[in-house]
Amino acid sequence: MKNLRILAEEVAKIYNEKRAPEANLEIINVDETSSSVIVRITGSFCRTCGVDDWIVDYLYELKEKGIDAKLEDYYIDYEKEEAIAKFVVLGTKEND
Repeated sequence: MKNLRILAEEVAKIYNEKRAPEANLEIINVDETSSSVIVRITGSFCRTCGVDDWIVDYLYELKEKGIDAKLEDYYIDYEKEEAIAKFVVLGTKEND
């Protein structure tokens, strides 16, 4: 099984290919011990309705790659046009 950082980066790339330039996701931190991934999403998506959907979309992309995860917490800063979100990985399936 690939490590969590590699999986998170692969999913971030897929997320960005589908959603840029309205939303761009970058990995801020991966903690293998707590199985958590913290991301920053920036872009004009903050000026649209359904801002939460852009955050939850990363969760759906994780699941597409066989990663069972949950959104633990997030914060949206409308002034900076960014969101910070923490996801916790519950388990993975080999899906290569």
